[in-house]
Amino acid sequence: MSRYNPKVGFVFSTKDRPEFSRRSLASIDSCGGFDLIWVDGSDTPEGKALPSSVKLHNCRLVEVHSNVKGGPDNAIRFGLKRLLSLGYEYCGLIENDIVLEPGWFQRLMELFSMASDDGFVVGAATVRNLSSRVLFYGPNYTINWVTGAGMVLFSRRAAKIVLATYGRMTARRIANFYKKKFGKDLSDVWELWIDKDDWLHGCDWAYSLQLYAHGMISVGSIPSMARNIDMDVEEILRTSYVSAASRSGNYEPPAFDLSLSPSAIFRLWLCDERLPLEVFFLLAELRMRMIEIPKRVKRMIPQRVKGAIKQALRSIKA
Repeated sequence: MSRYNPKVGFVFSTKDRPEFSRRSLASIDSCGGFDLIWVDGSDTPEGKALPSSVKLHNCRLVEVHSNVKGGPDNAIRFGLKRLLSLGYEYCGLIENDIVLEPGWFQRLMELFSMASDDGFVVGAATVRNLSSRVLFYGPNYTINWVTGAGMVLFSRRAAKIVLATYGRMTARRIANFYKKKFGKDLSDVWELWIDKDDWLHGCDWAYSLQLYAHGMISVGSIPSMARNIDMDVEEILRTSYVSAASRSGNYEPPAFDLSLSPSAIFRLWLCDERLPLEVFFLLAELRMRMIEIPKRVKRMIPQRVKGAIKQALRSIKA
């Protein structure tokens, strides 16, 4: 019987720093079995020219998108939408300041199966694992409260949840969530607070929280198999990479309260594969826009848009 290999794709996002991109790509290409979509926002001639000069030997470069502006979050959202549109079952992100160790991809996919065997629904996995981001240690993987966007792989449904809930979040809101949900105190995690009473973090700090709110966990490798090129995490983030010595010998999978709120149930319903992707993308985009616009403008959404949404929702009910 042939072994099933899921369709896996990663967004490789770059903006200039071609020397970083070359090092990162060489480490990514140490493994095969997945595709890359290159999303580039470079301004310099060297950065813009790089994608046409790169030759990969193990993984497959399927698309290159140049001149993608608007910052990292726009590149991430653009790339995840492309992966979903192309039918990938797992949708990942890798930034060009990350280097990976040989064997990283096999280990990454094993994280999904190992945690699933322990009874969890896994939404995200990473092999770039920092000790300050761990909730629980097991013998083979960690359960994390944040993954970031530097190196992460989502299940298809999790990628949809990330898009449907995309937005920034404060340190206080993050800490309160994990205190209430898991009884974990994050008050001494320096990179969460950065010596402030509160802090508005980038959107990638909310990925894992939103997945937990929708019944999915985030896991990391033991040991970490990825490193940052551009910074010393001990100096800048006051943390360290997870080492092999971190393994827990006596491990019982923790019992989580992953009950769903009505809004989470509704979002999972919208992530149903029977809902056309273009309607899902429209809903996700409307949510982002409606966060900042007044109610009187919300009432001005064209009737044809409302009709398309209602028709799509009826098709799911049927």
